[in-house]
Amino acid sequence: MLHRVPSWLVPASALVLAGLVLPRPSSPGTGAASSSTASAQKKLAAAAPAAPELPIRIGEIAFDEASGRYVAPLGDRRATLTLDPGLQDRLERALDTYRVPWGATVIIEPSTGRILALAEHSRAEPGRRGLSLAALAPAASIFKLVTAAALLEQGTHPDEEVCYHGGKHRLAPKLLADDPRRDHRCVTLASAFGHSTNVVFAKLADRGLDAERLRATAERFLFNTEIPFAHPVEISRADIPDDDFGFANTAAGFGGVKLSPLHAALLAAIVANDGVLVPPVIVDAVEGGGPPPSAGDPRRVIEEPVAAELARMMRSTVTEGTARRAFSRARGPLRSISVAGKTGSLADAQPYRDYSWFVGYAPADKPQIAIATVVVNERLWHARAPTVAREALEAYFATHVASAKGAELRTASR
Repeated sequence: MLHRVPSWLVPASALVLAGLVLPRPSSPGTGAASSSTASAQKKLAAAAPAAPELPIRIGEIAFDEASGRYVAPLGDRRATLTLDPGLQDRLERALDTYRVPWGATVIIEPSTGRILALAEHSRAEPGRRGLSLAALAPAASIFKLVTAAALLEQGTHPDEEVCYHGGKHRLAPKLLADDPRRDHRCVTLASAFGHSTNVVFAKLADRGLDAERLRATAERFLFNTEIPFAHPVEISRADIPDDDFGFANTAAGFGGVKLSPLHAALLAAIVANDGVLVPPVIVDAVEGGGPPPSAGDPRRVIEEPVAAELARMMRSTVTEGTARRAFSRARGPLRSISVAGKTGSLADAQPYRDYSWFVGYAPADKPQIAIATVVVNERLWHARAPTVAREALEAYFATHVASAKGAELRTASR
């Protein structure tokens, strides 16, 4: 079903896009909004390659004492990597300090795709490597980014209210139906995103989406597809059922969806980049000269007005939603820097695992870095992902101080 494009999404004069990858659309005429939206969605779907061309793989990453840089074999040559040694060390030490059983933090520059940190630590499996590239945890409410994008594209207004009851920790089919006698709380889509209100997302998805459309949106956001990267990244699987409750449950973040930390950082980077994916890059230079291997071309994932609305919701998550408590304790330069983000949490009973996520970017108005942190705890734990992510951002901005307006960054004096 085609939906009318709402006034918040398309100004009356024209739809203005950044035009980094897709051509700028012409202004829709009267009565043509639905076909314009359908056409735009077809272009976005076509922009997502089913089998992306993979860059040349690098070998095992190591720190080179002589150059003070991370390096890796690249065929018969050696590549110098984009990783920031000081930042990488700070983030790994933070994970170690909190004694996390499994954890990882990825930091990326949204505008360039340069990977600044692939930090990981496992107290439970000390020899385990590759956590930052493994789909080791359920996506949980991070998947609400995908659901929210699909809802906005289909015409759901961000300030549309939904009344509900229950559903804080789990959903049931009966919660999808309106019950005037019990539905005493009413919130908007925007508020439900910031506070991660599960039943509201389930009800909105049940009313405005279907499994096929959500699958297509998820694929644009790199689920169920291989991420082009110079090191193998485990595919983030999104199993979206066709039955009504299974579909709504998944749309709310309870379904069979897995996510890798690198992929999670790219989700935040897409929003930070006004809806454009810049493929991740880890090779900075190649020994003997010559250009680094190409990571592929940028492509638009969502249209700019949708990205702008997601950005507003992510900002509210930090200022008044589920990440407010963690970021209200920010220290150093981060205290004066706005952060946008999304949290996620889910627990498994057997064996007990507490999964927590934070994905986001900063500064919120002029993004310089995107971040994803996942922490997998057992019953006794010391920190969850929002706290670890906040400290990672503190570590970054301790040496990269934002200007008053967040428009530029400069290296702090030492």
